[in-house]
This record gives sequence, C-alpha cells and structure tokens, in this order.
Amino acid sequence: MSKAILVTGCSGLVGTHIVDQLIEKGYFVVGVDLKKPNRKNSVNFKFHDLDLRDVTETSVLFDWYDFEGCINSFGIKGTPKTAKENPVDFLEPSIKGNFNIIENCFRKDVWLVFMSSVGVYESAPEFIEDTVWKTLPSQHDWYPSWSKRVPELYLEAYGVQHDWKNWTVVRPANIFGEYDNFGEWAMALPANIKKVYESDGEIVGWGDGTPTRDFIYAGDVASATIKCFEERLHIVSNLGSGEEISIKRMVDTIIKVSGKDINVTWDTSKPNGEPRRRMNTTIQEKYGLLPQTGFEEGVNRTYIHYTEKINE
Repeated sequence: MSKAILVTGCSGLVGTHIVDQLIEKGYFVVGVDLKKPNRKNSVNFKFHDLDLRDVTETSVLFDWYDFEGCINSFGIKGTPKTAKENPVDFLEPSIKGNFNIIENCFRKDVWLVFMSSVGVYESAPEFIEDTVWKTLPSQHDWYPSWSKRVPELYLEAYGVQHDWKNWTVVRPANIFGEYDNFGEWAMALPANIKKVYESDGEIVGWGDGTPTRDFIYAGDVASATIKCFEERLHIVSNLGSGEEISIKRMVDTIIKVSGKDINVTWDTSKPNGEPRRRMNTTIQEKYGLLPQTGFEEGVNRTYIHYTEKINE
C-alpha cells in the first residue's frame, strides 16, 4: 500500500478539518471513527468504522497500511456532568483507545500527533505547558481531564523507556467551527449560535457574561497539527489565541454576524464557572503554530454553516 496518514476521530469537529486539509495537500488519508464522515471513500480517502479499543483490529489496521503519520483527534462525546455520572463509560474508551494508538505508532515507527485538551490544566488564569504535572486538574473537568492526562503520561513513559521521540502533544483551547456539535452536548459557543438563530428577539445568557475564555477556530487547530507532523516537532504545545474573550463578547459577536436585532438578559442565578482562562502561546509562537483566523471571522463561518445545514 502507498504511504498514508491516519486520522482518528475523522468525523468530528477538528478531524473533519484535518482530513480536508490533508487531502488538499495531496495526502492519502485513512479515517477512523464510530460515526460516518460526510466525505465518501475515494482515491485519496478511505474510511474505517473501527473501535480503537479493539487491540486486534487496531493492530491489523496498522499492518495493512504503511502509515507515515497519525493525527489522533478522537475523543469521547459528553460533558463534565455526564462524565461524572458515568466515569467508567467516559474514561475507558479514551484511555484504552489511546493506549492502542500509542503502542502501534511505536511498533510501526509512525509519527504521532496526540490531541490532548485545555482540560488537563488546573484552575488558573493562564495555562502554561510545563505546569501540568505540578498540579491536579480542575474539579469541574476532573474526568475529562484524566481521559487526556493518562494517555499523555503513557506517551511520556514510552519516550523515556524506549528513547522514542516521534511524537507531538498539542493542547487546544476552546475549539469551535463548522462541524461543531449544536445538539444535546453543545459547548457555549455552538449552543449560543443555535439560541441566536432560533430567537425571535430575546435570549437569556448564563451567568453575568464576564468570565473569559480562549477560543480557537478548528481550521487553525487542524493546520497546526498537520504542521507538527510535517515538521516532525517533538514538543508539547498549547494551541490557543492567547486572547481572553468574555462570554458577553462571544454572544455579542454571534448576534453581530447573524444580522439580527436581539436583546440579551443575563441570568445571574446561574454560576459563572472559572472567571478567566487563557493559553500561554510562547511555544506556539516559537514554532509558527499561532492561529490565522480571527474570532469574528471564525464565528461567521460557523454561523453560516449552521444555518445552511438547518435549511438543507
């Protein structure tokens, strides 16, 4: 078989962008997910409906294709609340699946880009890469955090025990984009896009709108992970904008791109959550991994995509 790139979670928010960009660059892409992608099989794309927890099937996949790289973007759908209610169902697929990917990448000498998460960090105003192992994760994100922390540790252990450095770890901030989840488990930005689209002139915001978050467009996350693979960057790096955007500004931006006249009332009886979150971007900047898409432009693309899908 010809050289290929494996993309796990190929049907997800970031995975779809990664597949699109890799094919545009001329790569042959093998996609793995439990959900069918929008893209059909072709001369440059092959989809496998595969449970990565299955040791035998995952090994066979790596033996069948001659992979030169793996961008591991799969994750478990849910929220901190659903993870707390069913911790085993949340943790087991992520940890076991990631272990299989790591072991096979090592076995076949495949460059691995592991997509971790902002959730690995403790509660802090700014997230810096080398602080993770000095602290415990935020109680709010306890189970989602460990679903990414444990594979990171496993990867570090392989590096130490086998002197294996053919891997990159990226920790994206709050990702948003065209292929986001706007349904039951929607995060703040896509949930508010849906709310604004359906509004007849009034919406209610959660909390007082003052907490800040670091948002990054999914296409920029995809570009950064591909760059890490192509340049074989053995680093651990945040992927964020380095900019603090308040929830109020987020909602105002969605309303602006929608072109609608909407009044927002903030329900201060609801909790605000963490007051500030921002990624330190020093390592990103050093390796040319900073995002190229402005927040408003990314929100506009996401809003247009959502309205087009709703009206299909």
